[in-house]
Amino acid sequence: MLKILGLIFLFIYVIRPLFKLLFKSYIITQVHRQQSEQAYRQKTTKREGSIDVDFVPPQAKTKTRSPKVDEGDYVPFEEIKD
Repeated sequence: MLKILGLIFLFIYVIRPLFKLLFKSYIITQVHRQQSEQAYRQKTTKREGSIDVDFVPPQAKTKTRSPKVDEGDYVPFEEIKD
């Protein structure tokens, strides 16, 4: 019976306050961590009106024309009739 009363006393007057202290310190560190992350995010936000390009598609390779054919020359052709 004395052991049970001793455990109850230990729980009420020692373990509960110790648990409260540890839990409170854990919560405080988490709040500070979240505040510092939020401050970092606010510093890295872009300014209003600025443009941020996330992806630039690769440019397609243009075909090079042979130097023999000029764009302005007329090439005559004949239609093939069956």
